[in-house]
Amino acid sequence: MDPVREFIRAFNERDLDGFVAVLDPEVELHAMRGLRKGRDEARKWATRPPGGVQQTIYLDELREDVDGDGNGRAVALIRRVWRWEEDGSEAAVDVMAWSFVLRAGRVLSWRPFEDRAAALREAGFAAS
Repeated sequence: MDPVREFIRAFNERDLDGFVAVLDPEVELHAMRGLRKGRDEARKWATRPPGGVQQTIYLDELREDVDGDGNGRAVALIRRVWRWEEDGSEAAVDVMAWSFVLRAGRVLSWRPFEDRAAALREAGFAAS
């Protein structure tokens, strides 16, 4: 299992059990509205009410530096597409990055970045 791709898939599909399963028990989500710690808080964060504008994450590129035990870092260069749920029309697109710290094949930390180059630098990857 690729934890970053599974994190994105489960988030997009609103598969909360799959989402939580890819998380380390000590996960930290550095969300825009503050730090969320643990699987229960992560589940609450990923729970989206129906209606209105909904987001879908599209992976443009994945950079990983992960050892054989599943420990390391990854940066997902993504596009976050917002669509009106009622008719599917596009509301907005954000070009950004999600940075991950992995432990034993699970997501230990997740942090969004509006600046892709900053995310790559922080994780120790060369900017594209």
